[in-house]
Amino acid sequence: MTPAANAASPVDRCASEESGAPIDCVLFDLDGVVYHGPDPITGAVEAISWLHEQSIPVSYVTNNATRTAEVVADHISTLGIRTSPAEVTTSAQVLAGQLAAKFGTGASVYLVGTTGLATALEAEGLRVTRTLDDDPVVIAQGLDPDITYQTIVRACEAITSGIEWWATNPDYSMVGPRSRVPGNGAFIDMLSRLTGAQPTVVGKPSPHMMEFAAHRIGAERPLMVGDRLDTDIEGGNSAGFETALVLTGVHDIHDALRAGPGRRPTYILPSLRSLGTLIVGSDPARAEERPESSETPLPSADGDSAECRIVDGQLRLDESSRAEVSAVQNALRSAWAATDRGEDIRPGNLPRRIHD
Repeated sequence: MTPAANAASPVDRCASEESGAPIDCVLFDLDGVVYHGPDPITGAVEAISWLHEQSIPVSYVTNNATRTAEVVADHISTLGIRTSPAEVTTSAQVLAGQLAAKFGTGASVYLVGTTGLATALEAEGLRVTRTLDDDPVVIAQGLDPDITYQTIVRACEAITSGIEWWATNPDYSMVGPRSRVPGNGAFIDMLSRLTGAQPTVVGKPSPHMMEFAAHRIGAERPLMVGDRLDTDIEGGNSAGFETALVLTGVHDIHDALRAGPGRRPTYILPSLRSLGTLIVGSDPARAEERPESSETPLPSADGDSAECRIVDGQLRLDESSRAEVSAVQNALRSAWAATDRGEDIRPGNLPRRIHD
C-alpha cells in the first residue's frame, strides 16, 4: 500500500446536499468516461457541451502523467468538446506542485518519467536531473513507456540512496490494443520489491488531485464522475465530494455491489446522457425543470422495498424495475446496509449495466 499525499478524513458529504447549494463543478475522469481511445463515448460531447451552456465549470482529472495538460486538452477538443489546458488536471501537475511547496523553487528533482512530468516540474521552477551527481533532494516517478533496464537500475540506486520517493499515480495496469499492459503502479511495485521502500503517491485515489482541481475552480459542491471505483470514486469520496459511477467503462453495478464503504458512489449514471438531469435535480431553484426520471442520491434504504427484496442472500428486483436507475440505486443501498451488518449479499437478478 502506497501512502497518499495529504491524505485526510473525508468530510460529511451530506453537508453540501443539505445546504441547498447546487452542484457547481463537475470533475471528469477521461478514458471510459469521456472517450475510448480516439473516439468519444456516446453522449459525452452533448453532456459536456450542455454544462458549458449552463456555465458550469468542468475539469478533467487524469492520472496520466506522460502527457501535458496542453496535449490532453487538444485531444479532448478533437472530439468536439472545446477544452483549454486550464480545464485539465494531471497527476504530474499535482506532484510538481506538492514538491515545489515542500522543497522550494530551484530544488533538484531526480526524474523517472517522460515529457509530461518533466514539463510540469519545470513549470513549478524545479530543476530536473537524471543523475545523482546533481544532489537531488527527491525522486519524482511517473510512467515511462520506453523505460530501459538501465533506467530501472538507476532508479533503484536513487531510491536506495535514501532520498524521498514520490510518484504520480498507482494505476497497476492500463487497457492496451490487445491486452492489459503495465501502468505506473506496476513499476512502483517492482521498485518497491527491489528496494524495500514505498513512495508517496499523489494521483487518484489520493484526495489531493480532486481538491487541487476543485480549488482552482472555486467550487463549493463538486461532483466527481468516473468509471473506476478504486480510483475515481474512492478519490472523490476521500475528498468529501459527491461521486457518480458512470457505466461506460471499467466497473459495473455488480462491482459497486461488492464495494467497501470508501468506494461506494453517491449516484449511478448509465452514461453521461443522464448527467444533465442529475445536475438540474441538485438545484432547488430549477426544481420545476427536473424530469420525473431524474437521478437522485442513493437513498438510505435498510431492507426490502417495493421494487427490491433480499431473498436467501440474493437481491431480487421486480422485472419491471431492473432497467430503472432509482430501483438499482435502492437495491445497492439495501445491499450495502446488509453487507455492513455482516451479511453476504449476492447480485441475484441485479443487472450489470442499464441504459438511458
